[in-house]
Amino acid sequence: MNGLRKRGWILRVCARVAPILLVFIIADFAFAAGVPPRLPLVVRGTSPTRQSPYAGPLRGGSNFLWYTLGSGCDREPYGIVPNYHHAEVRSQVRAQLAAMFASGQARLSLGVYFAHGVPTGTAIDSSDPAAVAQAAQNVADLLADVKAAGFHGALFRFFPVGTIYPPNTDFDPSLMNEYWSFIQTIRPALVNAQLPYLIDLGVEALPRDSDLPFIPDPWKYPRNTNWSRAVRTLWQSYYAAYGAADTIGFSSLTDDDAGTMRSRVRHMRYVYDVGGGNPRYPATFAIDVYGDASANEAVKLTQFDQAMRREDPNGSLGWRDAPVIVAETYYDDPVSAENLVAAMKNTGRKVPFLTQWPLDRGSGASSGGNCAATNVLPPFTWSVYGHYGF
Repeated sequence: MNGLRKRGWILRVCARVAPILLVFIIADFAFAAGVPPRLPLVVRGTSPTRQSPYAGPLRGGSNFLWYTLGSGCDREPYGIVPNYHHAEVRSQVRAQLAAMFASGQARLSLGVYFAHGVPTGTAIDSSDPAAVAQAAQNVADLLADVKAAGFHGALFRFFPVGTIYPPNTDFDPSLMNEYWSFIQTIRPALVNAQLPYLIDLGVEALPRDSDLPFIPDPWKYPRNTNWSRAVRTLWQSYYAAYGAADTIGFSSLTDDDAGTMRSRVRHMRYVYDVGGGNPRYPATFAIDVYGDASANEAVKLTQFDQAMRREDPNGSLGWRDAPVIVAETYYDDPVSAENLVAAMKNTGRKVPFLTQWPLDRGSGASSGGNCAATNVLPPFTWSVYGHYGF
């Protein structure tokens, strides 16, 4: 969703496989890390390959970022994090959390939009220290309520927009210190929440290389130099400060074209270089998967899997067998669910959990206005994906 990152947001299985789910629940969040994600898994400076126990797919849930929608699916005034210090918003969200957990959801994708100098009801002005501090407190309060509602964990996603978002054509590289400072201010709320978490440092911010033919190591040559350098610098700062144990790095869209997808995966050698040709990768990755007329969800997940295997045939990088979270896909969608399950079976790719985006592509879904980005009101149900084993 580079610029268009506005898309689509899971239990009937319990009755049939209650003993198995009980084991999963006891295992708690069991992201790819297999231990509380805040704890380092390896000493920095060791091999980039880290073994990660896999249990899954575990029960997922929804991307939960807005507490309501206005006319024409207008979501902008209704961001959860920017408004969570208002008592009426917090009360409404608590009720929605209770309903979603009761529907069978166990894990959420939460997050915060932010922009330089452009505050909205969804985006925090990351240049305003007071607004950032309030956002950090709001995130802490939200996580406390998510835990109290019974959820097992969260993927927390950073959604930069405007000139602070590296994929954008008007991106300003001088804002990366502001981006990094924003993450540093928000992260303690996650660390202190006593709720298992992973961090997405930039939604769909994984760039690709130039795909130059007939040269060795094409991954070294960014297609967009400012974008690639920005996310690599952010990764180096994050890794130096905190390591890689509690992050999926930068989530990726899934391209229609297999060659483009491979160039994005291949370029991770550049993005996750922590200095001097020394890459350190996340143990778990995350992708957004939306089928379209050119490539359905099965094709897109398969192409991502193939790219990971082709670029790491012997598993030395840790990509070949790495777990991959489906961070976004269409809401409550049987076609998407069936396609994803088919690809998982055919490839053997591990998907720890899935979170749906509140975008219904069904024939009866709301349309017009901003409904092409988000068109489902919370609380969100969890029927289709649960039926398919997510």
